[in-house]
Amino acid sequence: MKKTILAILTILLINKIEAQVNYGKEWVTGGGISYKINFANTGIINTYLDTFYSPYFTEGNSNICDTSGNLILCSDGFNVYDSNANYIDGGDTLIPNYYYTEQNGWSFASQSSIFLPMDSSKYYFITPTFSDSAYYECHVNSGSCFFDLLLYNVIDMKANGGAGKVVKRMQPIMQNAQLSKTQMMACRHANGKDWWLLKQGGDSNIVYKFLFTQDSVYDFGRQVFNEPLFGAWDLEGQSVFNYDGSKYATTVKSFQSTGLVSIFDFDRCYGKLSNLKVIHAPEIVFPIDSITNGLDALTTGLAYSPNGRFLYVALQYDIYQYDTQDTTWYLVAGIDTTFTQFQNYTTIYLAPDSKLYIGNFNGLSKQMSRIDNPDVKGAGCNFCPRCLRLDSVFHYGGAGTPPCMPNYSLGAKVCFPDGATEVQKAANNILLYPNPANTQLNIKYNSAFDTRLQIVDMLGIVIKEIFLSKTTQTVAINVNDMMSGVYVYRQLEGKAILNTGKLVINN
Repeated sequence: MKKTILAILTILLINKIEAQVNYGKEWVTGGGISYKINFANTGIINTYLDTFYSPYFTEGNSNICDTSGNLILCSDGFNVYDSNANYIDGGDTLIPNYYYTEQNGWSFASQSSIFLPMDSSKYYFITPTFSDSAYYECHVNSGSCFFDLLLYNVIDMKANGGAGKVVKRMQPIMQNAQLSKTQMMACRHANGKDWWLLKQGGDSNIVYKFLFTQDSVYDFGRQVFNEPLFGAWDLEGQSVFNYDGSKYATTVKSFQSTGLVSIFDFDRCYGKLSNLKVIHAPEIVFPIDSITNGLDALTTGLAYSPNGRFLYVALQYDIYQYDTQDTTWYLVAGIDTTFTQFQNYTTIYLAPDSKLYIGNFNGLSKQMSRIDNPDVKGAGCNFCPRCLRLDSVFHYGGAGTPPCMPNYSLGAKVCFPDGATEVQKAANNILLYPNPANTQLNIKYNSAFDTRLQIVDMLGIVIKEIFLSKTTQTVAINVNDMMSGVYVYRQLEGKAILNTGKLVINN
């Protein structure tokens, strides 16, 4: 009987993983005339969108398929369309009007939209953007050019007979913020259902973290790091996770952080970044024309190899491979055509065929370059210039950038505590004991200001919130009403997370 149950569970798990893989099976890219790229088992199948004029899927673009691998939703960063680039119900103008109008209805900033699938044909669609006042200040009064809004939308694909509908529009996650115009990526929570969303702050190296669950969005605060400092001129840039979600890397095209890449460890259970390492991509001289030379030093994109050993970093005119084991760099490629025809490298994404595809900045090239063997060190990675060809009978249109997609196929991961001890001590002198607890939990802390402690379950739901007064320094609470299980505690001051750890309840 046990073997039968195990076999059934195994089949269900395999089917779920295959369905998740299918979410990213088809890509939309290009502008004017755009293309659907289907990574079928028999090879890549290219077709152009069945419309006379399609939106520009060339920087802020994203899309998602259903569990069978059929394209259902795509976006240019400002709107949501069906598989033929027609607005879905409520899918037009999903950002403030001023910025929308000034940018001609499509996003020029990489990673400025993403789709996150949930159960029951529900999807989140997230966009960082400008409020009208911030855009006016930035572009009319020459003020700081950071995004100040992070918005989400909820799409019900069961509505309108399966045609879909945006049932919640432009819901604010952050307002009056200072956010990078690029650098946004998601990773599945270790429970295999929910999603962590990481969004880079502007100027300083601040990472804002959110948990998207089946019915709610939770703010998990921010983590602040001393380096590097980013600038406001950040139209290109990229954040990525490795395939299993244990590593996070980010970079941006900025003169204030020239060539710098931040690499972190990431905990999918608790949404915590740690062990920051900053690396510097090599700078190389490249020919601008027959008279002058220039220095290629501005990073535009990056992607991990499937095995996680290599990090590929795109500069404007060069592609490098960084070996995370021996910390060496290898020049994979330079300009793949003449300088006057070259459009600059930009974001890189891992496709379902386990190859890396490299987008074109401003991308109306009809080809996209790729790396065929990204798990191989050095020349064996096989850079293939302009090998994804999207030629058409039209004189315009073609390949832009790959869509912004997380690893939809990432499954669940067990989050057991590493040997819960009688007393657990966190980094800033907060003590929770006993741990495991069954009736009473004691909290001792040493803080110069008032904070609060949240106890959160594995779905990200806040079960308890306790005020921690700077004058008291000790609190005892009853946890007899909590279900047995593993929880996360986090100490907060405002929205900033000061401390986090594991708490086991054993009732």
